[in-house]
Amino acid sequence: MLSPQTLDRLTSIAVFLNTAPGARGGQQQAERLEFGTQLPDVVPAVHEGRQKVRVADAALERAHSLRDRLTTLWTDAFQEKDVTDQINALLQATGPLELLATDEDLIFAPADAPADAVERLQALAALALADTAVEGELSRLRVCAGEDCENMLVDASRNRSKRFCDEANCGNRMHVRSYRARQVGEEEAAQTATKSAPSQPARAEAPSDAPRSGQSDTASPDSTTASLSKKELKRELERLRAEHKGVKKARKRAKKVEDKAEKKRLRKQLDGLEKTIGKLEKRLK
Repeated sequence: MLSPQTLDRLTSIAVFLNTAPGARGGQQQAERLEFGTQLPDVVPAVHEGRQKVRVADAALERAHSLRDRLTTLWTDAFQEKDVTDQINALLQATGPLELLATDEDLIFAPADAPADAVERLQALAALALADTAVEGELSRLRVCAGEDCENMLVDASRNRSKRFCDEANCGNRMHVRSYRARQVGEEEAAQTATKSAPSQPARAEAPSDAPRSGQSDTASPDSTTASLSKKELKRELERLRAEHKGVKKARKRAKKVEDKAEKKRLRKQLDGLEKTIGKLEKRLK
C-alpha cells in the first residue's frame, strides 16, 4: 500500500504531466507551462526540503524535457511495460539518499536536496516512482479512458477501478455519450421492427380502408404495445421509467452548460416518454 505522501507526490507529477499540449477532456489544450517560474505553483511539492527552492525562466526547457521523459515512463507503466531501467536512471541522477522523519513515518529523501526546482522535481519523481515500483503498485499509474482525453491520473481506489480523470469530468461525459448511442440504437431497432412486421389481414366485416368506429385512421402512440401481455407491459414500463430518469439527468447537465438546443430536444423527449408512461400505467390499472 502506498503511503499518503507518495500518493500526493504521484498526483502532483500527474498534474505536471497534464500541462503539456494535447487532448484534455474533449478539447485540444495549448501549452500550459510557459514559464519556468510557474513550476512551484504547478507542483507545490518542490518546496519540500531544507533549502529554499530556486526557480528561473531558463529552467523552462529542462522542465519540458523532464515532462516528456516522465510522460514516456508513465505511459509505459500503464501499458505494463518494464520501467525499471527508467526509474533507476532517475534515481542515479538524484544522488545519495537519507531517511527523513515525517509526521506519519520515515521516508527516503535526497541527502542534499537540490535548490534548482527542476532537479528537485526530478528527485521527488524518482523517489515516488521507486516507492510505487517496490510496492508493486505501478498499475495505479493510468491514462484517462476518455476517447478524447490524454490526461494522466493516479488510481487511488481500493479496487483499482478508476478509469477517468476528474479534471474534465470525463466519466460523466462518456456515460452520457453511451446513453445517447444506446438510445439511437433502440430507435433504429424499433423502426426496423416496424418496417419488417407483417401487415395484418383485413377483417371480413370491416371495409378495406375505412377506420373502425371510435378509432382514428392514425395509429395511436402506444400501438406498438397493444399486443403485449400484462407482464410484458410491466417490463416495458420499467424500461421507460429508467429511460425517463436518464433523460432528466442529461437535461440537468445540459442546463449547466446552457445548451439550449439540447435542452429543447430533451424536453421534447421527456414529454413523449411521460405520455407513453401515463398510457401504460392506465392500461395496467
